[in-house]
Amino acid sequence: MKKNLFWMLAAFLLCGSMALASCSDKNDNQDNGTPAGDLADYTLFVYGHSGGHMDQIIESVFESVKPLLNQKKKLRVLFFYKYGHGRKELPFTGKYANEDEVVRFELTSETDLTKLRTEACFEEKSQYQLYSQDNLTEQLNWVAKTAPAKNYIVMLYGHGAGFNAKDDFYKEPLTPTRAVLYDEGFQGRGMNMYEFRWAIEASEIKHPQMIYFHNCLMGNLESLTTLRNLTDYFVGSQHVLASMGHIIVEFVKGLVQTTDIEAATKQMFAHLDVWKPWYKVESANVFCNGDLFFMKSQGIDEVNEQMERLANRLREIYPTQQEAIDSAACKVYQPCQRYTLYDAADYADCLARETGDAQLKTISKDLRAAFDKAFLARDHVNNRPDSLSAYTLSVTLVDKNTFAQELQDDTDNTFTFGESYMATNFHTNTGWGHWLAENNQKPTGNPLGMLDDDPEGDEADDPNIPGLVNLRKWIAGTTTTQEAVDYVGLDNCFTCTPIPDEVWERMQGKTYKENPYIAREDLEHVKVLHWDYDQQIHVGEMICNKLIASTVVEIMRTLYDNGYNIQRMVLPDVYNADDEAQMRDNNSSCFCYRAISGTTKLSKHARGLAVDINTLYNPYYKDREDGTRYVQPATAVDYCNRDWDFAYKIDHNDLCYKLFIEAGFEWGGDWTSCKDFQHFELIEE
Repeated sequence: MKKNLFWMLAAFLLCGSMALASCSDKNDNQDNGTPAGDLADYTLFVYGHSGGHMDQIIESVFESVKPLLNQKKKLRVLFFYKYGHGRKELPFTGKYANEDEVVRFELTSETDLTKLRTEACFEEKSQYQLYSQDNLTEQLNWVAKTAPAKNYIVMLYGHGAGFNAKDDFYKEPLTPTRAVLYDEGFQGRGMNMYEFRWAIEASEIKHPQMIYFHNCLMGNLESLTTLRNLTDYFVGSQHVLASMGHIIVEFVKGLVQTTDIEAATKQMFAHLDVWKPWYKVESANVFCNGDLFFMKSQGIDEVNEQMERLANRLREIYPTQQEAIDSAACKVYQPCQRYTLYDAADYADCLARETGDAQLKTISKDLRAAFDKAFLARDHVNNRPDSLSAYTLSVTLVDKNTFAQELQDDTDNTFTFGESYMATNFHTNTGWGHWLAENNQKPTGNPLGMLDDDPEGDEADDPNIPGLVNLRKWIAGTTTTQEAVDYVGLDNCFTCTPIPDEVWERMQGKTYKENPYIAREDLEHVKVLHWDYDQQIHVGEMICNKLIASTVVEIMRTLYDNGYNIQRMVLPDVYNADDEAQMRDNNSSCFCYRAISGTTKLSKHARGLAVDINTLYNPYYKDREDGTRYVQPATAVDYCNRDWDFAYKIDHNDLCYKLFIEAGFEWGGDWTSCKDFQHFELIEE
């Protein structure tokens, strides 16, 4: 997101017969003269950009939402979407438009998506600045002209960053920054919360009924307080938002089925099972906790009343309770390591618990009640040990030294963190900045919802290289970048070493159990990189017998160099050594002290001499005498048929097969009494 592109500006306006909205730049700020009876109940406007490697997600939304839109009187859906650009490690994935193109259209059940690049193109090789306040106002006016409605919903789709003192600095003239919506095409620059507010206020849609943040970290009190008077409802998350677009589809389903926005949104929350699994995509180590909330904007007022009480009480007792208050600062939940945002109600709870102060206990209770009253629906995902039973909204927490720190914007204008913060509506309402200006304790060691992509402190050789921390800490199951690999050195990413203490501890009682046959010194920790079909570089690890560890490393290096796809490679301990669970998740692994399925005989996995690759798509099966078939994993029945082509399939023409056979392994796919297509085991003399 930090690469410069040099694009030629070429805006052209084409309108066809596929129900695409007009591309005219001349239709804004006009009275459309539509009779009230002809207005749609709702118009949903999706405005955004998420990057070249993620364009397939928004296109899946196009495809899933399209058949739902056959009643214009009920719901109309308009998109203004800027496609991204590919790069070496993240190739472009869009199929309905070209790299860097902007499409603007109304989606209906009749829309021919294959014609977007010609009939809905707003700009090609675009220099269009999504972060521009004037540009957003222009597009909101187009929405009001094209699809007049009784109620409007504005959805920001893309990358958000919550409140950031450097970016959300209130100044005139305001330099475009990136706190509300990133733009990959302009070094990650984007719109901040003030620009977003002003853009809506200047448009024909001055008060959308809902503002829906389908982007990360926007569940913070600073941003929502700034926007509080613009809308009746907010939907958002204080975490990094993991989704393949499912929640948008469920939201549209709700709007189609009811004309009550509260009922429609609550219906979406009733179907969030399709959303939650995406917080397990990376691994159990990172990117794990998440939340989604639906709230009344006016509820922020009562929350802020309690936050004002909290700020005042902290300043009052800090001279006598500093040790306890400082201790609380290091125990409050932090949704994402990189940002200075912390769960507000949890902070109040920690303060009350550490100090024992009666007033803080009352404030903590009242703050929770205010959040409960404001939230109409909420849900969460907790996959990390450090989590809360109920998330609220986040708030800035820094020490006074950070508060006094000088910052600099893109025009070299110098100001302090405090000057930026004191200008927020939230500080005006609560005086929270006065507390930050006195607080001595910088939060450290806090429970986390997600590790940052960038390293901090002494570990950070270059904090601007995305994915570097995943390699430095070797967080298996995560992704990294070519830039990080180049920095670390490719050879350093393919190694086998004695098992580190922290890894050995994770294995106890799971993949490793006390036994007379295999010891720690017989095993080695294998670290490799691998590609998946998402064209991202993944960090992987295995535990192998030292007799084969270096061979496995060589095979994996050859597979990596040839772009071979392996979906997941984490230790089975992540799945509590449940072999069925890890196979269903298509995990590739080696050592696990266990018996062969259905027997008491030890598997070669118990000695670390067998490797399973892409296990879901290459199952084990055995035909019983009664004519039934036993399949592992049980969800892989369809992949027992090897006559058709599918992703991750291993056969005699497969590179993985050839490399293991050449290295002296046998393949379970060649067995006659049963078939184990995922399985390669060392042939022992």
